[in-house]
Amino acid sequence: MSATPEGLTLALFDLDDTLLDGDITGLWNQWLIERGWIADAATHRATWAAHMADYAAGTLDFEAHLAFLLAPLAGRPVSEVEQEVTACLEARVLPRLFPGGRARLDWHRRQGHRTLIISASTAQLVTPLARRLGCDAALATGLEEIDGRYTGRAKGTRTFRDGKLRALEEWLEDTPVRETWGYSDSRNDLPLLEAVDRPHAIHPDAALAAVAAQRGWAMPCWQEAATDEGA
Repeated sequence: MSATPEGLTLALFDLDDTLLDGDITGLWNQWLIERGWIADAATHRATWAAHMADYAAGTLDFEAHLAFLLAPLAGRPVSEVEQEVTACLEARVLPRLFPGGRARLDWHRRQGHRTLIISASTAQLVTPLARRLGCDAALATGLEEIDGRYTGRAKGTRTFRDGKLRALEEWLEDTPVRETWGYSDSRNDLPLLEAVDRPHAIHPDAALAAVAAQRGWAMPCWQEAATDEGA
């Protein structure tokens, strides 16, 4: 992302454990279990826990993870999934957003900056949430559709680790950029944070906290509404 004086200023927000107290996909999984879309809840929860341990360790097989997550949607009408997503966002996700994260989104908007949520979670969840939050765009792994139904397969760029940078470059195309801000909690987003002008580690995991401390990156807490504007 090369800077130009007349380009956009972008604020890039990770979602899970950054803007959101928790993981949107974990909340969605529980919602689907309660709706009866996942028959073997115990096995599903055990697999999810194993994948989250791999994610925290930086060893997650993302393709296997996507196949696991999207299997319950295979053959489901897109419209039916959209209805469930809307209900889940209202009941489980919006109440868990960090006050400081919402305040930071508002601060960037007041500065005239473009705000993007860029998440490893999948697009059927991330895109409508970004819309609700007034963000300019959402970058997330897409879901394949055929004849108005989900196939259970992912499509397009996987927005995980350095895939977030690829997705951002595709979104920008040749749009000039003046300055970039980045916010994340996870070691898996080091490629993104290293690429932006103003990186922020939000409630960072141990690996990211060590890097942030060494490099002098800001580490604000978003559990409360107050934030240091301009930091």
